[in-house]
Amino acid sequence: MRALLSSSLAAGLVLLPATASAESFTPDPERWRPVAYSDLRLPRGEAESYASIWQDRLDESNSKPPPASAPGHPLTDPSLSYVVGNPGASEWHFTINFQTKLAALTVLDAPNVCTDEYPSPAAGVKIKVCPMRLAMFEANRYALVIDGAACFLERQPQAPIEDSSATRTEVAYDVTARAFKIRYTVSHVEIPQCGQTVPLHPTN
Repeated sequence: MRALLSSSLAAGLVLLPATASAESFTPDPERWRPVAYSDLRLPRGEAESYASIWQDRLDESNSKPPPASAPGHPLTDPSLSYVVGNPGASEWHFTINFQTKLAALTVLDAPNVCTDEYPSPAAGVKIKVCPMRLAMFEANRYALVIDGAACFLERQPQAPIEDSSATRTEVAYDVTARAFKIRYTVSHVEIPQCGQTVPLHPTN
């Protein structure tokens, strides 16, 4: 999957995510770790930081009508009927702390912004291709480094209960290559078409 679409896109003011610490490095960054999720429907606290990174795409999603539900079936996400906030929006993120800066990789899942969907080995999980951004936080500002695309594993309401390792998104930071590595697993099946490497400092 191509990660890089454009680079050095924008900068803005933002609250630094609570995961950041100005005086510490991320220990063992090359270890695979699960990503964290934020509910962006009515963002509060740390979620506001990620909502600000995605404000333009959230506005785009909010400006269009939500997908229609099948006759006789309620909306799978009640927030899609909201008239405030960001209906149906969430994101995953992974951060690496470089003492004075924080690198945050984030992928947005919202109505009308994801562009594709891969076949899934599990009926209860959709594998969507959604917008991805890499942002660098410093003090109370951020700068976008990459605007691209990555997979988002969207669990459906009817999804069966699984153990915590069955369906997951994990990221590691390759110190030598200075790049994020992303891998995905659905019901213990790796999804190779979603795996990708995202450079911290793209060359083009």
